[in-house]
Amino acid sequence: MQKLDNNQSGNAVQESGNAVQNSKNAGPSSERAGLHVSDHSSMVASAKVTAPSVDSFIASEAEATGQPTNEEERAELARVLGSEMFKRSPKLSRLLSYLCDKYFSGEGGELKEYSIAVDVLGRDTEFDPQLNAVVRVDTHHLRKRLKQYYAVEGSAHGIEIVIPTGQYTPKFVPIPESHQPRQAEPPEVELTDEASLAAVEEIEERPPEAERPEEKLKASSPKWPRLIVGLAVAAVAGALLWTMFNRPHPAEKEGSTQSGATVAAVSRGEEAAQSKTAPAGALPGETEAIRILAGDHNGNYVDKAGHLWLSDRYFKGGETFRRDSREISRTQDPEIFRSGRQGQFVYEIPLSPGTYELHLYFAETSFESEALRSVSVAINGLPVSTLDVASDAEGVNTATMKIFKDISPAKDGILHLTFQGTGPSFVNALEILPGTPGKMIPVRIAARDTIYRDHLGQVWMPDQYFLGGRRSSRKTAIEGTSDPELYIAQRFGHFTYSIPVAEGGHYAITLYFAETYFAPPESVGGIGSRVFDVYCNGTTLLKDFDILKETGGVGNRAVIKVFHNMPASPQGKINLTFVPINNYALVTAIEVAEE
Repeated sequence: MQKLDNNQSGNAVQESGNAVQNSKNAGPSSERAGLHVSDHSSMVASAKVTAPSVDSFIASEAEATGQPTNEEERAELARVLGSEMFKRSPKLSRLLSYLCDKYFSGEGGELKEYSIAVDVLGRDTEFDPQLNAVVRVDTHHLRKRLKQYYAVEGSAHGIEIVIPTGQYTPKFVPIPESHQPRQAEPPEVELTDEASLAAVEEIEERPPEAERPEEKLKASSPKWPRLIVGLAVAAVAGALLWTMFNRPHPAEKEGSTQSGATVAAVSRGEEAAQSKTAPAGALPGETEAIRILAGDHNGNYVDKAGHLWLSDRYFKGGETFRRDSREISRTQDPEIFRSGRQGQFVYEIPLSPGTYELHLYFAETSFESEALRSVSVAINGLPVSTLDVASDAEGVNTATMKIFKDISPAKDGILHLTFQGTGPSFVNALEILPGTPGKMIPVRIAARDTIYRDHLGQVWMPDQYFLGGRRSSRKTAIEGTSDPELYIAQRFGHFTYSIPVAEGGHYAITLYFAETYFAPPESVGGIGSRVFDVYCNGTTLLKDFDILKETGGVGNRAVIKVFHNMPASPQGKINLTFVPINNYALVTAIEVAEE
């Protein structure tokens, strides 16, 4: 597993200069230091779950003491993240991966509520663990999920991952062969009520009586009523849970002897639990998504948005390749593009009946000769695309993606994908999402490092598809919006976005802005301080655009611009170009929806 970059340096970046200076000088900008927080290389870096070799001395020492080796611990984590139980909860998978990464890198003792909330759970830098119990809540759910996993799917494992109560550093505990499997706990309905959680924590985290002898001498201490109240609340919560999972269902009242009634009751309980445990950034139908790293057999991968990618499967033919040395642009998850399957090959992926959206990921990283590779794709026997990957991405070592909507399995329940071509054909990764008939799934990107769910429940993905510019954030209250957190970060400079869409479609493009620097009274600037142009596939969207002019000179106010009926490029892209005129261009979020 790669070490997570938890760089919290807070180095400031600044803006300055006119358009000519911007295009010629890639040095530091000159906005006031301390107001922009620079874009860290990865606040929540993606986690590669692999089992690399470890020092033989360390391994032998671990074996001598009966403790798992580093390699065994990493392999166990990969098995847990790849399980059905954890695939249903990307948020808990992301949290577990983060905690284990810190443990593997020797930083487990430095895990704090604040860093977990900001790095993993998408909270902003003003998060206060004294006022918000989200980290304790989610860690409580993770402990419960691990217990359920080792009672069912992982009952035969020789190692168990445990997060001790009151701590965040995981432990890898060897399980003796004579260990008796624990009985499975009922499906968990996650507690979101903080009073109920407080009662649970009061009981769970209270040290044993023997460890606190002083409390025996303080029976009249004012703290004991809190325990009684906590126990009472826990009892009520327990009674509600018992009622939920044990009350008779209609089929049972009628004396039905069908075993399916009990199964249905449990399934309904599981569905209820899943609906409550869905991560803040889960897309609709996320639990049905399939993501595969082509050519990768080393384990699973959790991307920057918390999605779990599985190692290669469902393929026939071809051979694998991997190029670790390549730097891949237009992505914050280069690991997805460093391995692949090439040659003449097929993927036969079992799917339930329905409508899906297929995403194929490519980056041309083999360019020993001028003859670059051509890829031809057929879906269920019908040719759908032929592309020169380097031309499509406008360069080598550059990520690109092809989107196919209205995809369904063949009559045999299998999605048949055939890859042919010259040079030879290849693919880096495959993603299948539940789709909407006739429409591409909207693309929503915020210039943030983590996912964000807005007040309508719409999910915004971390910044991606960009080239150039830098990302910054500012602690400023934004007016005129129900989603101020959508505007706390921005990409600024001279930059482009190349957003993949379904070919042949027409799209509504929504751009989100807020002027937080040249904003009176903090700045001597004002109207005219920042002016820039925006183009889409060569068409002018905004000319001499001035955010402050749009707000009448009022800073820290949301500005939204919508453009309808914009056609995709022949390559299936919405190419947005932000060109500075006076000081840097900027954008805080982008939305692309098919019309």
